[in-house]
Amino acid sequence: MTDIWYDCDTGYDDMITLVLLAHQPDVRLLGVSAVVGNTTLANTLRNTLRVVDAFRIQAPVHAGATKPLAAEPCTIEGLLGEDGLGARGTGLPATDRRPEPQHAVPALIDCLRAHPGQVTIVATAPLTNIALAVRTAPDIVPKIRELVFMGGGVGRGNHTAAAEFNAYADPEAGQVLCDSGIPLRMFGLNLTNQTLIDASFEDAMRAAGGPVAEALAHHTDFYLRIRDKDKNVPMPLHDPNTAVYLAHPEFYTFRPARLDFETTGRLTRGETVCEFRVPRKAAPNAQIAITADSAAVTSYWTNEITSALTALRTAAA
Repeated sequence: MTDIWYDCDTGYDDMITLVLLAHQPDVRLLGVSAVVGNTTLANTLRNTLRVVDAFRIQAPVHAGATKPLAAEPCTIEGLLGEDGLGARGTGLPATDRRPEPQHAVPALIDCLRAHPGQVTIVATAPLTNIALAVRTAPDIVPKIRELVFMGGGVGRGNHTAAAEFNAYADPEAGQVLCDSGIPLRMFGLNLTNQTLIDASFEDAMRAAGGPVAEALAHHTDFYLRIRDKDKNVPMPLHDPNTAVYLAHPEFYTFRPARLDFETTGRLTRGETVCEFRVPRKAAPNAQIAITADSAAVTSYWTNEITSALTALRTAAA
C-alpha cells in the first residue's frame, strides 16, 4: 500500500490525476490540498470538491495557499475556462461538500509526522503548499518518502519560451524544495508532451455511460480544443503521468540530475535547469523523467478512467 498526499490546482488534467489516484487499489489517499495556480484558490478548491463528490472519493480536502511565495498569482482562466475547469456543455455539478477546517499546510505537516517515511507527495500544481510546509516545519523533510511532481521540463517551456506554467507560477517554492534534501522526481514537458490524447479519449468517456461520464466528456471536449478548435491535433495530458508512474514505473525512464529553478532571470524565470553531469559537476537531487511508453500510458489511463466511470454508473443503477 502506498500512502499519498495529493497537491493540486484542479483543472482538467488534475481532475484525471485525482481520479486515477483514487481508483488505484494499492494507493491510500491520505489527503488532498488545493493551491492557487491555474486559477484562484477559490476556484481550484471548488473544482477539487466537485471532483471528489462526483467520483465519491473518500479523502479530506484542504484549502492551501492563496498566493505564491514571492510574487502575485499568475492564473490562466483565458486558456482553461473562467473557473479553470472548462466544459463544452454541462460539466461536473456543483457540490455542497465542504473542505476540512484545517489549512493545507499544517494538515500536511501533521500527516507526515503521523506517517514518517511512508508518504509520497504527488504535486501537479505550483509547489507553494509543499514549500510552506518545509519552511514551517523542517523536521518533515526526512519524513517524506518522495515528491513526485509535474512541472518544469528539459528544454522549452509552454507558459514562456523558457518556463512551464507550474514552475513559472512559483519558482521560489520549487527552489526551496530543490535545496531541502527531499527526494524529487520530476515529470516535465519533455516527458508529458510524449503522452497525448485525442477525440477517442472523449469517446471512451461518453461510452462509459451515465451523467458523470457525460460531464467528463464535456470537459474533455473543451480541453481538446485548446490547441485546435476542430480537435484535429492531439493534446498532451500532463499531470496524470504522476499517477501512472505510481502504478507502472516501468512505463518510464529517468536520469539523475541536479535540479534548480531559475528565480531571477529576466527572460528565464521559472526555467528548470537540469545538470545531468552528475556527480562530476554537482550532486544529484532529482530523478528526471526522460521517456514514456506512450501507448502503454495512454491505454492505462483510458482503461482506468472508463472503469471508474462504469463503476459509478453501476453503483447508481
